[in-house]
Amino acid sequence: MNEKFPINAKTVVFTKHARERMMLRRVSEDMAIQVMQNPDAIKRVEDGKIKFMGRSRGANVHVIGRTIPDENKWLVVSLWVRGEDDAGKPTHYRGYRGSKSMPTSVMFALLCLVVIIVVVALLYLSQGA
Repeated sequence: MNEKFPINAKTVVFTKHARERMMLRRVSEDMAIQVMQNPDAIKRVEDGKIKFMGRSRGANVHVIGRTIPDENKWLVVSLWVRGEDDAGKPTHYRGYRGSKSMPTSVMFALLCLVVIIVVVALLYLSQGA
C-alpha cells in the first residue's frame, strides 16, 4: 500500500458520488477517515484503487479510494455500509444481529390476528343491526 500520504481530514477529499452515497448511507467524513486510518483489512481493487474495510460507530464501512500523488492527498470515490441498502435497511435477515425488523413469521401471525379481529367485529356488528 502507498503509505506515504497521511490520512486525515485535510488530506482526504470526496468525489460528488462519494458525498451522495455518504448522505444516503448515513456515513460521515469522520467515519470514512477513521476506517481509512485504522482498517481491519485493505485490498487493492481495479485501476489502482484501494478498498479499506473496517468498523466505525458500529457499522461495517467499506471505503474505495485512491491517491492523488500531485497533491499528496487521498480521493474517496465511493463507500457503503456492508449488509445495508441505501436506505440503511439490512440486505439480509438470517443471522443479521443489527436488524430491528420483525421476522416474517411474526408479521404473518400478527396479520392473521388482525384479520380474525376484523371478521369477529363485522359479525358482531351485523348481528346487532
